Amino acid sequence: MDDGDYAFRYPLRHKKRDPVYTHRLVELVRVLLESLLDVVCLTYRGQEVKADGFRFLAEPETTYNIYSRRGPPDPSERGPSFQQYQSLRNASLYEPRIPLIQNVLEALLEVVDLEGQDGLLEVKGFRLKDLQDWVVPSLGDPAEVFAYAATRCNVDCSFCYLKGNPPELALVSPVRRAKDELAEMMTRLRYYRPQSRQALLPAWGEIREALAHPYIVPVLKALRQKTEATFRLYTSGKALTEGMVRELASLRPVYIYLSLHTVSPQRLARLVHRARPHIQLQAPQLLQAYQIPYAVAIVPWPLGNLPETLQDLEETCLYLDRFQPHLFQVHLPGYTKYYSPTPLFDHEEVWRAIVAKVRELRKKLRSPIIAMPTMYEEIRFETVRNQALIVGIVPNSPAYHAGLEAGDVVTAVGWARARNRPQARDLLALASSQEGPVSVSVLRGTKELTLAIDPSTFAYPYSPAADHHLGIVMMGMGFRTGYVEALRDLISRHGARHVLFLSSQLVRPYFEDALQESGLIDRTAIRLDIEVPQNRYFGGNIILGDLLVVQDFIDHIRDYLARGNPRPDLVVIPSTPFGLGAWRRDLTGRPYLDIERETGVPVALLECERIYE
Repeated sequence: MDDGDYAFRYPLRHKKRDPVYTHRLVELVRVLLESLLDVVCLTYRGQEVKADGFRFLAEPETTYNIYSRRGPPDPSERGPSFQQYQSLRNASLYEPRIPLIQNVLEALLEVVDLEGQDGLLEVKGFRLKDLQDWVVPSLGDPAEVFAYAATRCNVDCSFCYLKGNPPELALVSPVRRAKDELAEMMTRLRYYRPQSRQALLPAWGEIREALAHPYIVPVLKALRQKTEATFRLYTSGKALTEGMVRELASLRPVYIYLSLHTVSPQRLARLVHRARPHIQLQAPQLLQAYQIPYAVAIVPWPLGNLPETLQDLEETCLYLDRFQPHLFQVHLPGYTKYYSPTPLFDHEEVWRAIVAKVRELRKKLRSPIIAMPTMYEEIRFETVRNQALIVGIVPNSPAYHAGLEAGDVVTAVGWARARNRPQARDLLALASSQEGPVSVSVLRGTKELTLAIDPSTFAYPYSPAADHHLGIVMMGMGFRTGYVEALRDLISRHGARHVLFLSSQLVRPYFEDALQESGLIDRTAIRLDIEVPQNRYFGGNIILGDLLVVQDFIDHIRDYLARGNPRPDLVVIPSTPFGLGAWRRDLTGRPYLDIERETGVPVALLECERIYE
């Protein structure tokens, strides 16, 4: 470890897990194998080999099981004795080789004692010796450094998602002094290599607000010396004093996500405890004055009756529209069973009413507005899904100056046809990085128009550093129809004739559309059952597939078999519930491999892109 590097320290558990085998030497080998097989796949001549047991060469007649029946992670890691350490639960999600080391050490210490110069050593933990060993591939995003400042909030939103987090979630952060967090960030900065896309091992926990950290400005200034990438910062606005906004303007390109849920000071004080309305409500005007592009993020939490909530949403958007936001993001309200064990509102009524209001506001606002998750709107309100429909144009953007309008459907960019929304967005992103005008063909009503867009013609609030689609806003990322071809190939490689595909409530209609339109999978030859697991882990009104965990999939497969269905040859699951880190873990840090281990049914992941909107 270099001098001055922050020490990444991890604890050993005081409370030992119940062993599978009482013979400690057997349990030692079992733990070693289980821990290894959670991070590696064994192969023989290039083919994966699956093992569930082992034998000692000295006892060839006796077979031992490798895998234990896992219980939930130990939530005691939040205790005060662990605050001086990094989170092992977090490492189980992002860097499970660290829990592997922990398990090996704990298993060894069950059968041996370590000695030092003065006798027996009491081992309480371990630290990483050379941080260079822990540099991993990354996106080169500046948040790989500054996001570790997002450990505190200067407000207390009554509906904060953190209040509904399950206790076993792996997204935890150690509680430390601000100076210790600064030391970690500066160490991460030393190992941050944006050009080669490398960074120190990730350990993101409960993301709060980076701008609330006392050392965020010096961190951002040091980071700007290493990268010209856009700093994307989330804030309640309470930190956006004129002095802070001036500092941020000196660090551009910067893009702000301003969580301002209402412009009513009274309602803001009820929704957001510790709010300072006079500062937060002035933030849009300051951002406009300093020409910092920003999105307004609104959660129209149904405080009071629904008509009152919708009226407040309209008044908030109409007022803030004066200050040229780049985009309005309306987040449909969600909660888990840990936030409320009983329903808080009629999910469908509230979501549908909010989206209807958003669609109405598109005719009244200059800035674009979307409701998230965007797929909900398209499923409920549009007759054609996944088309490249423009729902808004960023004021003063290249698309705005070219004359594109909301309601246009992009059919081509340059000479390339756009058959669906993902294709159109990819083509627009490519065009935005090119020099010179680009032609964009759109369907406006029944007329086909071709317009020339000059990427160099723009003004605030558009920023090419933050907007990669020339100011064209669509109803989210859309569904890539190439996933059907990838599924066909996956089924073929496994030689499966009966496949259970586990989707989500929002994605399933898109998948079924693409399946029917492509004709790539012969459903007379292959039984393909498409089902949606219930999100039992988070509960509440959570319907996003990316929030399903391993146990949700296990429970659904068991239920599928209990309903009398024959055992499928293959279960296919989109990769995104296990895509937060590189190690195929769910949000509790559990490997997806446990689904097959627990159910006995072969499981494969279909590589998919995470849908953020």
